[in-house]
Amino acid sequence: MSTSPRPDSLALLLDQEARRLPWLVPVRHSRMAESPFAFFRGAAAVMASDLSRQPHSGLMVQLCGDAHLLNFGFYASPERQLLFDINDFDETHPGPFEWDLIRLATSLLLAARSLGLTESQQNKICRRAVKAYGEAIEHLATLPFLAMWSLRLPLETLMNEKAGPCLRSHLEQVTATALRRNSRQAVRKLCETEPNGRLRIRHEPPLIWRFDQLPPEWMAGMESTAWTDQVKGLYIASLPAAQRHVIAQFRISDVALKAVGVGSIGTRCGMTVFIGDHPDDVLVLQGKQAETSVLAPYLDQRVPDHQGKRVVQGQRLMQTASDPFLGWATNPSGDEIYIRQFRDWKASVEVNALDAEGLKDYGKLCGWTLAKAHARSGNRKAIASEINTPKLYARALLEQALEHAALAEADYRLMLEAIAAGRITTAGPSADQPTSTSAGFSPRRYSGS
Repeated sequence: MSTSPRPDSLALLLDQEARRLPWLVPVRHSRMAESPFAFFRGAAAVMASDLSRQPHSGLMVQLCGDAHLLNFGFYASPERQLLFDINDFDETHPGPFEWDLIRLATSLLLAARSLGLTESQQNKICRRAVKAYGEAIEHLATLPFLAMWSLRLPLETLMNEKAGPCLRSHLEQVTATALRRNSRQAVRKLCETEPNGRLRIRHEPPLIWRFDQLPPEWMAGMESTAWTDQVKGLYIASLPAAQRHVIAQFRISDVALKAVGVGSIGTRCGMTVFIGDHPDDVLVLQGKQAETSVLAPYLDQRVPDHQGKRVVQGQRLMQTASDPFLGWATNPSGDEIYIRQFRDWKASVEVNALDAEGLKDYGKLCGWTLAKAHARSGNRKAIASEINTPKLYARALLEQALEHAALAEADYRLMLEAIAAGRITTAGPSADQPTSTSAGFSPRRYSGS
């Protein structure tokens, strides 16, 4: 790690939150305050700063940018197969391959500590994941390009070859849940039917705000229908011709803001319910505000012409198969967003359901998956040469992961101290109308000490 002064980690988070929906900022703090692992999930900007302060390989790939273990999971391919891959690309950006790998390794250390595993078990889990990455890159470097490009991990292979008893048992539960998570299930859970038969999203502030309940200042002074029609037009223009035909068969029934995740909470995220002529024709799409990647300030790359397009293109480059409804738009307030299916067989592993062997197997699976994603955009032969001996490389990278885990735990303690001193607010936000003064973490209240 560099000997130059380390920036104030909480100040970096404050800078992110200055652009977020203020009534959700305290929710973000509450979620990050749950544990060092939860803090780490929301602190990709802090780790990006730390990574930038150390030497790197110079071997550039399309990075996930936030490759912690819970950003891997299941989703449906366009052919309706259940796939396992990276599933979050908010921070995707070209960069040195090891930055993703260090973040994955660090997340595994913190997850292992959250389970109360021994230091020896923690280190082994971390090393095995990195070794699996190195071995996968080594293998991928020997394949013809087209064979590598189309490579995917079938569910049967995952269950029978990649998972031990603990992980296999949990994956059986996770995949059964995933296959039930679709637009119809989302509608049953999140919507109600009015007497005239119209589907309406339940208004459940502060986490779900229907657009027609937002004050005019949050809608650029526009009616909600005009707002959504403008976004829909731009989104449709970003889709391939075949998908434009598909979406044309549906009409909007309702739209709402919906808070999601840990790192993303407070960004403008919404869900739109579409309906068709058949009673079973329902489609729920999620729009997420795409901000500048946390990696961008530290890498000399061309500035993308649209942040939502950046996310979509990064996802398509890294995933073997991607959501056919991926697109982008700019809303009337000037926020750049990307759009995808809200629930389409999406599900993730629950760390608390795993033991030491289960987490080790899952880390290896994530390592293989990350290697496949990097091989699609980078020089896989050069990366394999850089790693050279996967076992030895894993030992060296463990030392870096241990440093970053220690920093995350120290930053977490700083956050708890700031909460205790009243400099950061975590009290549940009010269900009153959102206002421009409802932020829970502002420059006026945080002094950095």
